[in-house]
Amino acid sequence: MADALLAEDVVNGAAVRDRPNLFVIGSFDRRITFYSQQVRALSLVHALKELGYLHADPRIAVVGGGAAGVTAAAAATLVTGSQVVLFESADSLLPLQSTTDRRRLDPHIYDWPAHYTTDPIADLPILDWESGPCRNVRDDVLLGFEDIVIRLAPRLERRLRHQVTALTRTVDGYQLDITDLNAPPPPPGAELREQFHMVFLAVGFGLEPVESVPAIQSASYWTDAGVPVAEFAGRPTPRFFVSGAGDGGLIDFVAAGARDFDHAGMIRLISEHPGIAALKPVLTDIDVRARAEDAKGARFDFMGAYDAELLPALNDTGLVAAVAQQLRPGVQLTFQTQHAELFDVSTATLNRLAAYLTIKACAGDAQRSFRHLHCGVVARIDAPDPAPVAAPFWLDCAGEVVPADAVIVRRGPQRNMVRAPFDEHLASFDATHKEWLARHGDATLVPKLSGPARSLFKEAARSADILAPRLQRLVSNQLPIPVQLVREGANIRWSGAIPAEQLLRSWSEKRSFEIILPDAPDALGAVGGAVLRVACHSANCRLHAAPGLWSQHVRALSLDSPHAEGMTMPAILAGNPGGAAQDPVSLPPGILARRIHRSLDSWLLARLDEHLQPFFASNADPGRPINLKAANDVRAAMAATWAAWHASFTDDAELLNHFLRLMICAVDDDDHREAAQILVGPSKLPVILRGTAVALAIAAAWDATSPKSARPGNLVRLRDGDSAWAGHGCAADMINGDEMSLCAASFMWQTQFVILVVKSAIEVSRIAERPFAQIDTDQPGLSDTDGSGPVIMSISRDFIDATAAGLADLRTLLAAVEERHFEALEKTIMKGAA
Repeated sequence: MADALLAEDVVNGAAVRDRPNLFVIGSFDRRITFYSQQVRALSLVHALKELGYLHADPRIAVVGGGAAGVTAAAAATLVTGSQVVLFESADSLLPLQSTTDRRRLDPHIYDWPAHYTTDPIADLPILDWESGPCRNVRDDVLLGFEDIVIRLAPRLERRLRHQVTALTRTVDGYQLDITDLNAPPPPPGAELREQFHMVFLAVGFGLEPVESVPAIQSASYWTDAGVPVAEFAGRPTPRFFVSGAGDGGLIDFVAAGARDFDHAGMIRLISEHPGIAALKPVLTDIDVRARAEDAKGARFDFMGAYDAELLPALNDTGLVAAVAQQLRPGVQLTFQTQHAELFDVSTATLNRLAAYLTIKACAGDAQRSFRHLHCGVVARIDAPDPAPVAAPFWLDCAGEVVPADAVIVRRGPQRNMVRAPFDEHLASFDATHKEWLARHGDATLVPKLSGPARSLFKEAARSADILAPRLQRLVSNQLPIPVQLVREGANIRWSGAIPAEQLLRSWSEKRSFEIILPDAPDALGAVGGAVLRVACHSANCRLHAAPGLWSQHVRALSLDSPHAEGMTMPAILAGNPGGAAQDPVSLPPGILARRIHRSLDSWLLARLDEHLQPFFASNADPGRPINLKAANDVRAAMAATWAAWHASFTDDAELLNHFLRLMICAVDDDDHREAAQILVGPSKLPVILRGTAVALAIAAAWDATSPKSARPGNLVRLRDGDSAWAGHGCAADMINGDEMSLCAASFMWQTQFVILVVKSAIEVSRIAERPFAQIDTDQPGLSDTDGSGPVIMSISRDFIDATAAGLADLRTLLAAVEERHFEALEKTIMKGAA
């Protein structure tokens, strides 16, 4: 994916040489889409603002009310104090998109097979929209534009049915000659003229000629009549002749072949087909080679490359067969181009691939046919006599006679007509702009909006209290926040409405999230567990992933977790809801996972502190998760201990993460790290609180006890005249699927002391300094205290009473626990020696 251009580059690409403050938006560019024209307009206004062109608030004329002009006018008004006048010769803005419900606009698909390109959300800071029928997109953009007009009145003015007929350079700008098509022609000398300091030419490309092929009327691409008809009644072999190898021609070629063409359905069929991900690098490599040939002035044989490098896999994955199922029965397709190569490098990869799949699907069916003709001139001729078939159209292409039921001509609009009033100024622009396009290459094909530009317009819209209609619906419906994670080489590509650290808002604000995961769990590495940790503790997160790949994996870590009860499984839905293409960041999975985990752990630490501080002050325990009454001196000692622990946790994110993870899971090894990490969240906060409070009480009585970040355990105690003892403070529900209270005595604890909180009971255990495995392998039950294993004593009543009595009583109790254990341990050793 190419980066956004620098501000200087954007201005150089739009500026007309020797014409200060005259800029052209999009009319000489390649790969023209509604979205790319908006991005070009926003990028230019941002660049002019950044480089100081707009500091004096010049009076600005915008000529042309299409996507580029509407966006440029709105953007310039938002970020300056200028008066901006938008001129459009039609009776409405965005006139081309006003006449069809059957054509579809999609913001990103021209950049497929990049990861984000099937996202249906344009994600523009102003005049935003989502993919859909042209009329729907137009309505959304114009609603947003009208909102800006009203809020910034009278600085933004639109003049419909006003045609700019001439442009004259003046001392401080340009004079525009304007014809008001709403009024009678003015008398000589009374023509309408206005002065502007700066002019944006966003005149677009004009309309397609009515008869690109003489004697054959061709409906405009932008009308419902221009969409290839659904059926030809009574014709078992409908014949289509399609002329023009641009994107419009490719789309209509696929539409002509399809039984019931659905552009969005075609995009999904290809982009989501099983196995297509493995072919994306091949497609990208072919495109890179094609553009390199194009830069040298040579054409590229896409058909040859696709046949050699893609066709076997397309057949093996079943994609050719899937497209074949969509074709009209018996369809006969003829595709005419001016060159021997059927496909052109300027077209979108997805449109090219869709046409290629249609061709191959026809080749696999004897009832269907395809042929490619290349010739410079196509002429309509009379039907031969006798005619071999009945057809309303007969065409001659370099001597080849072709019958057709429908002729679709997509040879592009009449650009010269809309540029004519400005020819004097644009005489050299075509050549200089081609040099600029060649210099910046891929960055100009599908332009990107830079981060600074996005921030500028977001802030300006926020200050003006302007929200795009799509976002207004988002707010009013409280729709989820979308984010997406995709494997990208050695990294994970995070994109969406928020940075990764703000995934925390699912917990902190109970915000809903749509988490889009196109890859399998293994592809995400450590970051997959971080995302599941958020989702498993939230009722507001939905995972959009392949259920067959994810369901069993997620279930094993949530509903069927062997370490905790009561975990919920997030919803897993197929498909991509969109809206998660913006602000991509590519990072190694370990780094991205740590960012998420640290934000979550910090939030949990704050929740622990919020609950513990009132408890230290007055035994306050809302909801009674701690379920203890501590004497004043015990609480004071706990508070002092917590202050030291809290400082350490704040300073060392790994220390905090390790402490929390082992507090909720008894198993301390790398194989269970992800499973344990996922358990640490709001749904387990009460038991984490209880376990932390008990550990603090014991640490207050046992001097020099603190958290540790390296295994074994999460605590360490420094005894006078002895080595450091590792400890494990644990409030787990289960150990490897069994109830903690039933298996704690037989579990292979790796530490020298264990502090357990078993559901509502509080247990304290101490084992000998020697590793557990060196004592005895015959394990006692929970109530056994004969020293033949770790002593796990049920002291719930004694411990609660001692904590309530005071620090001295608590220390005496713990000393007695140690003494009894050593006595039992000595007897066990002597019994073994005998």
